[in-house]
Amino acid sequence: MNLIPSPAERANRDPSKDTQQRLDPLGALAAWPLAPIMAAISVGNAIIATILQADQIQSQPLAALALLAMVGAGAALVVGAMPARAPFEPGMHLLVLGLALSASVFEQASKWGHNSRLQDDFGQLGIGLLLLALAPYRPWRQIALSGAAASVVVGALALAQAQYLSIIVPPGVYAVVAMTMVLAPAAAGAAYSRRIVRSILAWQTDARRADVVRAAETRGQVAQSVVDEQIAALRAGVIPLLTAVLERGAISPRDIERAGVFAADVRRALVEQVDSTWLDGVVERERATLTERGLAPLLVVSDADRRATAFGPDQRAATAALIGALCELRGFDPGSLVVQVTGSERRGLGRLPYRAIPARYKELHNPRPRAPHVDTVTVQAGVDLPTRRLRKALRPYLGVLRAVFVRVRVKVRHPLVTITFDDERVNTDPDVAEIGQPQ
Repeated sequence: MNLIPSPAERANRDPSKDTQQRLDPLGALAAWPLAPIMAAISVGNAIIATILQADQIQSQPLAALALLAMVGAGAALVVGAMPARAPFEPGMHLLVLGLALSASVFEQASKWGHNSRLQDDFGQLGIGLLLLALAPYRPWRQIALSGAAASVVVGALALAQAQYLSIIVPPGVYAVVAMTMVLAPAAAGAAYSRRIVRSILAWQTDARRADVVRAAETRGQVAQSVVDEQIAALRAGVIPLLTAVLERGAISPRDIERAGVFAADVRRALVEQVDSTWLDGVVERERATLTERGLAPLLVVSDADRRATAFGPDQRAATAALIGALCELRGFDPGSLVVQVTGSERRGLGRLPYRAIPARYKELHNPRPRAPHVDTVTVQAGVDLPTRRLRKALRPYLGVLRAVFVRVRVKVRHPLVTITFDDERVNTDPDVAEIGQPQ
C-alpha cells in the first residue's frame, strides 16, 4: 500500500516514533499472527518450566503469581496488537513489559535459595520473546531501552542468587547468561523495527520522486486532453451557432436563447470541476465499475465544504480502499452507498485531562496545541451478508483505518452497515482554549 507522507505530515512527524504499523498498516496486519504465537510460546514455556521445576519451588503463591503475570503479559500483547485496536499504544507496551518483568521477579522469588540453574527459568526468555513480538508495533529505540532495562533487573537477580546455583562459575557469568536471554530477542526485535521503518521511508521517498517525474511528463498530455474536450464541446454546439449567425448576418431571439443554454452548460461544467475532490473521483470510478457490471448504481457523496481535500495520502488511500471493498462485496446494494464528510471544533478537549487526549494527537502535534479541528467521515451502505461474514471481510480495511485515523466506529444493523472515522488537525483559532499539560 502506498502511504507516502506529505511535506506537512513529515514536518509534524517524530522519526523516533515511526513504526511499521503506522507507516505500513497492511504490512503490520500481515505480521499480526506473530503476537499470539509469541504469547503462546511464552505462556506455554512458563507452564512447562513450572511443572518440571516443581521441586525447586519454595512458595506456591509466588509461583502462581509468576504464571498469572506471564499470562497477563501475553494477553496484553495479543489485545494490544489486535487490528481492531490499532495503533499499539505506549501504555500497552509498558503493561506488557511490566507484567513480563513481574513474572520473572515472582519466579525467582518463589525459588529463592533453591534455584539450581538460570538457563531453564521462563521469566527471562518470556521477556525477550514478548519484546521481539513488539517489533511491528513499537519504535526500535523503545524496544531496545525496554530490553536493556529488563536485562539489568534479571542480571541483578542472577548475581544475588550466585551462591545458591549448582554450576560453579564467576558470578558475572550468571548475570551475562540471564541478561543475554532478554537482550538477544529484544535486540532482534529492535533491529527488525529499525530496518523495516528505514526501508519503508526510503521506498516512500523514491515513490514520491517517481510520482513527481510522472506528473511532469503527463501534465502536457492532460492539458492537451482538456483542450481537446473543450474543442469537441465547442464543435458540438457553440461553433455551429456562431457559423449560422455569420451566414445570416443577424442575431435572432432563437440564437440568444441557444447561447444562454450553452453558457449555462459551460458554467455548470466549470463549477462541477472546481467543486469535485478526490473523493468524488473515487465514487465516480466505483460508479463506472458497477455500471460495467450491468448494475444501476446510485452512489452519493456529501462534502459541501470540501473537507476531504485536507486528508493525507494514507488517509485517502485507506478511504478509497474501504469504499472499493464495500462495492465489491457480495450482497452489496448499488443504490445504497452514501459517503458524508462533516466537520466540528473539539472545543471541549481543552478541559480533558492529559491522559485522556488521543495518543496519536499528542504524538503528531506540538506540546501545547490548540483544541483540534475534527473531520468525520461516515460511510453507509446496504450489504446483504451475515454480520460475522461482513466484519470478517472488512477487518483488513478497518485495521488500516484505525492506523491512520483517530477513531473508527462500526455499526451493523442488517442489512445496513455504518462506518464512521475521525481525523483531527491542529486548530489555529486563537480563541480556542489550549489543551492542558500533564499534571
